[in-house]
Order: sequence, then C-alpha cells, then structure tokens
Amino acid sequence: MEKVGLFIASYQIGGDKPGAPLFNVNLSIYTPGKTVSGIGHISQATNPPLDVVTHLKGTYTYMCVMPKNCHIQVRLTGSSVVKLSPVSGVEPVALHNVELLMVLTEDWKTGGANYSYLDKAGNLHEVEGAPVKEISPKSISE
Repeated sequence: MEKVGLFIASYQIGGDKPGAPLFNVNLSIYTPGKTVSGIGHISQATNPPLDVVTHLKGTYTYMCVMPKNCHIQVRLTGSSVVKLSPVSGVEPVALHNVELLMVLTEDWKTGGANYSYLDKAGNLHEVEGAPVKEISPKSISE
C-alpha cells in the first residue's frame, strides 16, 4: 500500500512580548516524505518596519524520549526570490534569508521555536525561545 497524507497548518511564532518580532507561517506537510514547505512573514512594529517574506522548505521528524513524551521537530530554511525583469535574460535567484527550528507537541498545535533572519540591510538577527501556536491561515503576500 502507498502512504498518502498532506495537511495544511498555520502558526504564529512570537508575539508574546511588546515590540518583539512576529513570524507567521503557512505550511503544507507531506507525511509520506516527512517534508514541509510553505511561506512565512516576519514583521515588527519598529521604525523602519520589519518586513521579511520567505519561501520555506524542510523536513520534520518525531522525537520520543519516553513512550508517552513525543514531540515533532520541524527544520526549515527560507529563501527570498529576487524578481528580475523578463528582458534581462537572467533567471530569478533564490537568496537564503531564514532558518527556523520548531519543536511542536505531538498534536502539531503548540511549541517553541528558534529562528534567525536577515533584514533588508543584510544584518543577521536571532530569536530564541519564541512560543508557537496554531492559528487560522493568514494571507501572506510577497
């Protein structure tokens, strides 16, 4: 028999502290291959405003330390896509801009995350211990 399974999940990462970055992700999880892909948006109410959009790809695995203590580890790498003029003759280039590690409860509903991202100036920022909660899907535009 062939394994079949695909589901959609959306998460809010952070948002628990005033002024902290907020990372919303919309993901599709393909269970036979244990692969994950989707899109994410990091924002922050600062001046200048933070606005990082990323295309996410990665994998997940189950981590069980005891028979009834299992979690799901999701590792994703994000890339921005540089849009070029169609007359330039050059294909679009994907630029790495996000690394995300989430550890979720066995039901995929809540957890914690560490992530890093590049801002528009190319500065690397790291966020550790951000809470993760499942949310209704939000529209993320490029």
